Amino acid sequence: MLPRPRPHRAFGAIRLTVTAFLAIHVFISAWLVASVEGVYTEGKPAPTEAHSLVAIDKDRTMIDVEIKKATSFFFYALERDGDASVPVNSSSTSENTSGDTSGDEDGGGDDEQSAGGDEEWLSTGRQSIKVALVALVLSELLMLFHFKWRHHVRTLAFLATLTAFAVVFPACYMLELSGGEGDESDNTATNTPGANIETVSFVHTNASSDFSLVWLGIELEADFSGYDLGLVEPENRTTVAAQVPEEGGEDASSFIAFESTFQIQLGQNLDSLLVLPFMWYLLPAVKPRQQSKTLVSVEEE
Repeated sequence: MLPRPRPHRAFGAIRLTVTAFLAIHVFISAWLVASVEGVYTEGKPAPTEAHSLVAIDKDRTMIDVEIKKATSFFFYALERDGDASVPVNSSSTSENTSGDTSGDEDGGGDDEQSAGGDEEWLSTGRQSIKVALVALVLSELLMLFHFKWRHHVRTLAFLATLTAFAVVFPACYMLELSGGEGDESDNTATNTPGANIETVSFVHTNASSDFSLVWLGIELEADFSGYDLGLVEPENRTTVAAQVPEEGGEDASSFIAFESTFQIQLGQNLDSLLVLPFMWYLLPAVKPRQQSKTLVSVEEE
């Protein structure tokens, strides 16, 4: 444990300056960064790579997409029949069809009405960050005055700032992507990718995923493989959908494998806020009683 120096009034100005500097430093940096790395490992699109990056700061949402080794993917897209598909099993089709019909009849009008009135969640998240940073600086300013609960106020402001960055803002971003509040389960199911799928273009698919934690974020690794009916001759599609093609056969070349990594992290500069608790320990504030005694002695002189 580091030795803690004796409290001094000059430490207050130092703490306030450092807190304000870190708040500005974090305010002008990226608050949330999401990246997707994907690569075709097998099949005709291989070895095409896709890289995308989304960075969100106080004003903008910046998106950068880059495709590498795209020649094979270009010829794959030209060769592939985009209309090739087979119906899913009858039970799934009937369930999806009945659910979609009821959703269109009951909730179609509500979706149109709520589309124009959805709250801008990302704007709300940005406002929460700004309020939290201002409160953090003001709580440190409060440490210069005689107030009994000032340490508790500063701690609460610090925890509120971490919560705004780590919980509130990412949640607002996800709500922004979903396009609404999603209070009703029917709306959530309707907006889910694949909810209205009645036909499939890939058969004999195999998908797996692995979730892990990284510094200031999470990471999801996913693998997908299957046989693309768009690369199969029309007369052979039913056969390929019924059974896996034999290795070395004509239709075996329709096999495609894809690996991807999705990572979402808080901004890299946000960890600088963790310096503040150490600064509080190394630069302690003068206790209220000691502070009042110091003021009285100065007045007597």
